[in-house]
Amino acid sequence: MDVKVEKSRIIKPLYETTPHPITNYIPLSVFDKVTFDAHIAVIYAYHPPTHPTPPTYAFELGLRKTLAIYRELAGRLGKDESGNLVIFLNDSGVRFIEAKVENVLDHSILLKPSPILLSLHPSFKDMDDLIQIQITRFTCGSMIVGFIIHHQVADGHSASNFLMAWS
Repeated sequence: MDVKVEKSRIIKPLYETTPHPITNYIPLSVFDKVTFDAHIAVIYAYHPPTHPTPPTYAFELGLRKTLAIYRELAGRLGKDESGNLVIFLNDSGVRFIEAKVENVLDHSILLKPSPILLSLHPSFKDMDDLIQIQITRFTCGSMIVGFIIHHQVADGHSASNFLMAWS
């Protein structure tokens, strides 16, 4: 199975009605500071929908609106003037990757560890972003949403909240 990246771009928050706050950064909590300083990968696989799959621009617009609410995910980790770890609320954005596979999704590949799984989410290499998202479409209409998120910024619960808001 060959995963071909078609597009990769930075998506920034879209503030529709309320201007973004003036706050420059938010400090990490004590719990954030003691957890792993690493990105975590998650993959969600979806069967073909009974109606047409939403176009990519719908995913992108929803992501831009959601980033206006979850502004910290569009920021960057750094240190404040006192050397404390913070999230800079600079709206730098998140990487959004579109990929495709010229084949049907064989769900059995998702049931055991395999190198192919690494191509179904963004790469961990040289990553500044706190979150990166990859949508991989298959010829059968199935789709995989793979993302990596920085663990000091979002645990499983908050990452799920973000994904629910985006959906």
